[in-house]
Amino acid sequence: MSNSIPVGKKMVISTVTAIVGYLVIHFVGLGISDNGAVGLALGLFLGMSFAPQIFTALGTIKVPAKRPTRKTPSISVGDNEIVSMFVGNLAFKVRGRQLAELFEPYGPIESIRIVKDRNTGRGKGFGFVDMKGAAAKKAIAELDGTEFFGRTIKVSEANAQKTE
Repeated sequence: MSNSIPVGKKMVISTVTAIVGYLVIHFVGLGISDNGAVGLALGLFLGMSFAPQIFTALGTIKVPAKRPTRKTPSISVGDNEIVSMFVGNLAFKVRGRQLAELFEPYGPIESIRIVKDRNTGRGKGFGFVDMKGAAAKKAIAELDGTEFFGRTIKVSEANAQKTE
């Protein structure tokens, strides 16, 4: 059987082919006694016999992988205006210095804030980096979707904080 088909799908296909085999034996009859157990057993046998051919046929069908699209961010700020960037999907062990090392090649950093849980002090998996406009635009364009500490990070312009 093909290993490219998930086990769950194999189970469903096997079950469906077994049921179809049972229904064929039951309704066509083929001179088999009225004992339902014999019909069920033969139907299951026939259904399971055809499952490997179905798996082989399905395994040869190639479904193209969905490719992520990268959007070019449109930050409409001046080069000297400070832009706050949201950095998401951070590993919990990431510290400010490590995040600074990631962003420093794009320009001077104004501030870094890693959001932490109040009770445990552990990072929540996101933070904010403040940089000047041109440096922020370049950092967002090049760092969004890259791998950092084994995780694909999300870098975008932060939304304004809501005050009520």
